Amino acid sequence: MEPRLLFLILFCLIIGLLHVIAFWRRKAGETAYAAARNTRREYEREYYCRMAVMAGHKEACRMYCIMHSDFFEDQHPLKPYKFKGMNVTFFGHYYPSRFGELLDIEQRRFCEELYSFKDGKNDRQNFFRLCMEAIKTGKKTYHVMFMPCSSHEKYVCRFRQLDKYITSYYPNLTSGFGDIDLYGYRESLHKAKGNENRKLSRNYRITGNISGKEVIIIDDVLTTGQSLNDYRREIESCGGKVTAALFYGKTVEMPHPFIVKIVVWSSHIGRLFTD
Repeated sequence: MEPRLLFLILFCLIIGLLHVIAFWRRKAGETAYAAARNTRREYEREYYCRMAVMAGHKEACRMYCIMHSDFFEDQHPLKPYKFKGMNVTFFGHYYPSRFGELLDIEQRRFCEELYSFKDGKNDRQNFFRLCMEAIKTGKKTYHVMFMPCSSHEKYVCRFRQLDKYITSYYPNLTSGFGDIDLYGYRESLHKAKGNENRKLSRNYRITGNISGKEVIIIDDVLTTGQSLNDYRREIESCGGKVTAALFYGKTVEMPHPFIVKIVVWSSHIGRLFTD
């Protein structure tokens, strides 16, 4: 048999074998992912999800990241950090609705509570109290301002109850609930695609006298920080100084699937050597 023909046959066999391996690897990933989705036991969910990740299943990578968001996230609930000179903290991790089927019971409950807060159905006093304790403001006087919403109606609905709670139980805090005038309507930034580079359109103006006041901003969700930074600049242009910002939730950032695969494979290989 001629060498060229032999080479061609071997090459075709190798290519065919690789296709077969890829096919069954994909099937194994789909099966493991389905098992992770269907089981109610946490340790089984963890095991099958890891198997699916090692088989290259992309949705399993997202599931694993959500299961271990504290590992993949740089910032953690009630752990203040600096952002544009502000002391920022948040109550918990928020997962967009597109990941709803991948969440566990506690994660779903938190997101439902956040939606309830957004809709003004609950002032969520515990969120504000714990965030204030986290940033350690002490008895110093601060002026509380709320992030402008897409409309005046949403602004009033979302923050009115919380404003009443703050003014009733925090004598060292002054209310900035009426310091802004909202007009017209704008689309919520976090709902738009490519929001990292999107230019904000303002539908508010600051009408209250905030000159010389140290301001704490309150909002529901922190995603890119673009809205927060824009509001900070507007407040400081009116003479105020933003020292802190409190959020009910911070949107989790999904790492590239390749990063998740490296983490899972590294952990798996490490277990093989230690067991």
